[in-house]
Amino acid sequence: MTYEEVLSYITNALQFGINPGLEKIEAICKHLGNPQLKYPTIQITGTNGKTSTTWMLRELLTASGMKTGCYTSPHLHTYRERITVDGEMVSEADFAATFAAIQPAIEQVKTEHGDLTEFEILTAMALHYFAVQNVDVAVFEVGLGGRWDATSVVRPKVSVITGISLDHTDRLGSTVEAIAWDKAHIIKEGATAVIGMLPEGALDVIKQRCLMVGAPAKLFGTDFMPKNIEIVKNEGARFSIAGLSSLYDDVRLPVFGMYQVLNFTTAVAALEVFTGDKISSEVLSRGAKGLTCPGRFELVSRDPLVVLDGAHNPEGIDMVVEGLPQSFSYKNLHIVLAISSDKDIEQMLATLEKHASTLILSQNSSYRSASAKQLTGIASKLIASKPSVPKGVSLRHTTSSDIALEQGNSYIIEPDLEKAVRIAVSQASKEDLVCITGSLYTVADARDVLLGEP
Repeated sequence: MTYEEVLSYITNALQFGINPGLEKIEAICKHLGNPQLKYPTIQITGTNGKTSTTWMLRELLTASGMKTGCYTSPHLHTYRERITVDGEMVSEADFAATFAAIQPAIEQVKTEHGDLTEFEILTAMALHYFAVQNVDVAVFEVGLGGRWDATSVVRPKVSVITGISLDHTDRLGSTVEAIAWDKAHIIKEGATAVIGMLPEGALDVIKQRCLMVGAPAKLFGTDFMPKNIEIVKNEGARFSIAGLSSLYDDVRLPVFGMYQVLNFTTAVAALEVFTGDKISSEVLSRGAKGLTCPGRFELVSRDPLVVLDGAHNPEGIDMVVEGLPQSFSYKNLHIVLAISSDKDIEQMLATLEKHASTLILSQNSSYRSASAKQLTGIASKLIASKPSVPKGVSLRHTTSSDIALEQGNSYIIEPDLEKAVRIAVSQASKEDLVCITGSLYTVADARDVLLGEP
C-alpha cells in the first residue's frame, strides 16, 4: 500500500470510535510476537501535562545516549508526528511499510474480534516500529484514561501520572477519585510510579493502587520538587530541581508556563527512576536546550506577542489566564477561542472574560467544534446574567476583519477561524498579547494560518 492508501485506511477507522478493553490490541500483539515486550517502556497519563512531559522525557532519554521511541497523541498536522525515534518522526515510507507489516494481524483480529479503532491501529504500528528500530526505551503517552487505553498493553518500568482533574467525565467518572482510579491502572507490578501534583482525593487512590500492586511511589512535593523558580518573561524559566538522586542547579527551560516547570521536574524524576542514577549536567542541559512544546504556550510571534495553547477544559483555561501574565509581558489580552461542543464552555468563558480585553469566539476544523450558534447562545446567557452590564460589554457577529472594537470587554462571533485570528492580530498593539486556544484542533488551524503549516 502507498502512504496515501494507508492514511485512507486509518482515517476510515475513525468511525469505530473508542473500544474500551485491551482484547483487540493484545490479540494483534500476540500475532506480531509481542513487540511491546522487546524493549523497556515508560507509560505516561494525566488530565493535563502528559504530552509535554512525554516530549521532555523523550529529549532527556535521547540526550542520555539512548535510542528512544516515543508515541504521543493526538497530532497537529500529520499522523507521523505520533511516532518518533530520537525526536524524528517516522518517514512516509516507513509509516507505510510498518502498516503493511502488521496488516495481516489487523485483518485477522478484525475477523476474530471486530473492527479496530484508529488509535488501536496506530498504537500497534508504534509497538511494532519501535521493535524493528531496536530502541533502547520507548515512552508511551496514554490516549484516554489508563485502564483500557490501547497503550496499556505495555508493561512499564516507570508509570507516570502528571496530574488529575475533571475531564472526559462521561467515560472516566464524575469525580477526581474516579478518574484517578482509571488512570492508576497504568501502575503495574514491576513498575515504579512517579506522581505529579495531584488533588488529595486522587492521590489517596493512587497510593492505594501502588500498595495493591507493590509499586514504589515517588511523589511530587515529597520526593522531588522544583526550587528557586525564576520566570524570565518572554524567555522561559530558570530553577533548580531537588531530584531523587541529586540537586540540579541552574536548569534553564526555553518553554513557557509554570506548569512546564512542574512537568520538566516530573520528567527528570522519571529519568532518575528509569536509570537508577543521577543525571549529569550535560544531559540536563542538552535535554532542555532544544525543547519545544507545540501548542503548549507556544510563542509564534513577538510583534505582537502571539501564543498558541491547546487548553481544552476549565482547568486548562485557568492555567492559561494564570500563566500568561507570569510568562509574558503585555498590556492587553486578546483571546481567540474555538472549543469542542461537549466541553464546559460557559465556565471557560466566565473565566476568560475576566482577563481578556477582547474575546473572539470561532470554530475550528473539527466536526466536534462548537458552532457559532451554540457559542452565541452561551455568550448571550453570560451577558444577560450580569447584574449590571458594564459599559462596552457587547456581543456581535462579524464577517469582516475590518471592525472597530468598543472600549472594554467584547464578544465577537466569527465562525471563520482564519478571519478570527486576523482580527485579533490586527487589533493588538505591539504591547499586547494574542492567545489562540480551545483545543489542539484550534492550535493546528492557527499554526496553518500563522506559520504556513503543514
